[in-house]
Amino acid sequence: MSVARSQRVSSIAFCALCLALYAYGVASAPCIPSHIEGIALPLDFMVGIPLCFYLLVVRPRRLTPLSVIPVIWIGYALSALALGSPDAGILPALLSALIPVEVAIAARECLKIVRTFKTAKAMGPDPMAWFKETMLYLVRKDAAASMTAAELSVWYYALLSWRKKPYVLPSERAFSYHNAGGYMNMMLGLALALPVEIVAVHLLVSQWNVPAAIVVTALSVYAAVWLVGDARARILRPIVVGEGSVRLECGIQMEAIIPVSNIETVALSDGEIGRIEESDRLNYGTFYRPDAWLVMQSPVEVRTLLGTKHVRAIGVSVDDPKAFAAAIKEAAASESRLTLPSVKSTVG
Repeated sequence: MSVARSQRVSSIAFCALCLALYAYGVASAPCIPSHIEGIALPLDFMVGIPLCFYLLVVRPRRLTPLSVIPVIWIGYALSALALGSPDAGILPALLSALIPVEVAIAARECLKIVRTFKTAKAMGPDPMAWFKETMLYLVRKDAAASMTAAELSVWYYALLSWRKKPYVLPSERAFSYHNAGGYMNMMLGLALALPVEIVAVHLLVSQWNVPAAIVVTALSVYAAVWLVGDARARILRPIVVGEGSVRLECGIQMEAIIPVSNIETVALSDGEIGRIEESDRLNYGTFYRPDAWLVMQSPVEVRTLLGTKHVRAIGVSVDDPKAFAAAIKEAAASESRLTLPSVKSTVG
């Protein structure tokens, strides 16, 4: 059994044991003398089980101690339920003692989160990387960190990026893709239609149920923010060809850094990559109609909304695919000229 699977099984087993202890404690409360019950049950639920959770789950996996706080509050709620009142036994005193501990944990972790964010921000100008590194500190899982970072990036690009310039380093040549395939035209059309549609749907649904209308409107506004954020990210995160590498991006949805020495070919149609299996491809073309495919000699790592994947071919839409292919060819030729002398020297 792998280490990851063993940790996952142990976590599930521990959570199942905690649930069983919670259920047993609540069910057996009427059978315990009240003077003992009012002391033992809160201590078990609010101190014992959270402490075991920290020692057996949080600490070995280097999770944030913030995850212990919900366990304490679950224990408090179940203690109040079993004892019949939030003022029973030592519950008020124990809660008063634990709140400062929780505040101290939260303050310490918030300082660590801020430091992690500042460190990531100092390492580069890409907001996606800032949020990804910060979320990795909190959740320690690549897929969860990627999804959370994408959500935070959407709000950043939609609300805070209007004075920012595209993320391009001095040595890189940028290729835009936000106009490819009519994407930006579609976004402009939605920008005109969505406000009218949101108001109309809200008025229509509110005649049937006001809370449902509020929920539908909130979801519609969130969808609009998501579309605006992704459109802004497509403008500010162009595809670039640099010295020795190509950085592929598609809004907040994908990023890959590929050495030009690993690029086998740049195909300008789907028919040219027929030999590549579907499982080895990622299609990020506008409306799934890419006008350029990068085919690699060996699989490369691609960071997506659902975590990292390894593929041999990535399809993208570029405003000028021929110029993009020519730039990669030029970068590959330049890379060959730089490495050739060292190869000759080694052989000699």
